[in-house]
Amino acid sequence: MAANFILSTSEAALADRFPDHFVAHIDGSKARTLKQFYAEIADVLEFPAFGNNLDALNDALNDLQWLEDEKIVLYFTNTDQLVSQERDPKKMASILAILEATVEDWKWMADDEEDLADHKEFSVVFEKSPRIESLLAEEGIAFELVG
Repeated sequence: MAANFILSTSEAALADRFPDHFVAHIDGSKARTLKQFYAEIADVLEFPAFGNNLDALNDALNDLQWLEDEKIVLYFTNTDQLVSQERDPKKMASILAILEATVEDWKWMADDEEDLADHKEFSVVFEKSPRIESLLAEEGIAFELVG
């Protein structure tokens, strides 16, 4: 089974891999808490309304119909700081699980011809860091390394 997440060592590698994609960039240094993370992701993906909780995040990521772009990359940098000041370390694991399920759901929709008009190609890329590699390993989440 192909990995749903990509770890990138350079922005050039990201640009080569996704030349015609809308890149929604989230700087982990600006998303150290869950509240900051919600604000950042809502801003970069232009969520029309957002409830600032994990269920609302899941719902919004599985919709995205307000975005004109059909190819979207959610790109996280400074991953060593991403949701690093949250008191409950399981919150980051929950975010990773939602992101992984979202990538899988969009892949599944591509196989469903009825929903093809609403389909998005959705990818998640993390800037490589020891912390994100460790978190992915702890959660048993496969990733591909590029760059």
